[in-house]
Amino acid sequence: MLSLEELMIPGMKNIDYDKTADNVAKFLTDKRYYPRLYKIYQQASPEFIQSPSLSGMPGGSIGNSNEEKLVKYLYAKSIVDGVADTYDKGSAELKVVLDNVLGKISAVEAMMRLHFENTRYYQVKKRALNEFADGLEMKINCPDLHVYVE
Repeated sequence: MLSLEELMIPGMKNIDYDKTADNVAKFLTDKRYYPRLYKIYQQASPEFIQSPSLSGMPGGSIGNSNEEKLVKYLYAKSIVDGVADTYDKGSAELKVVLDNVLGKISAVEAMMRLHFENTRYYQVKKRALNEFADGLEMKINCPDLHVYVE
């Protein structure tokens, strides 16, 4: 029987599963991270970007402003799409846990849907949040939310 160390890919770091679960929850709920990117994705959609207009007056940086908005939009879109795809391809537990973390359902409702008591639900929640980090990391332009053991 192989030990866990023998199964590790050379150079691969050990993951702190508790801190990774906390990091995923923070990423999804802290207004500085995913909620902000989601808002950028909604508000900076190319359909809302103003077309440059020509005038006889020199100056104006609407072209550069539009380019910056488009870059922000594309970056935000890649992460929003990555989160949605990770959700769609995740386990049933991941979907229920994310619905709870994102405020779509309460923790009590999540426990009822999964048929778990309090303690078991929080174990499953931690595992599901780590599953989310694993899935999101594989998406293009998406962050690695894992926290590694030093």
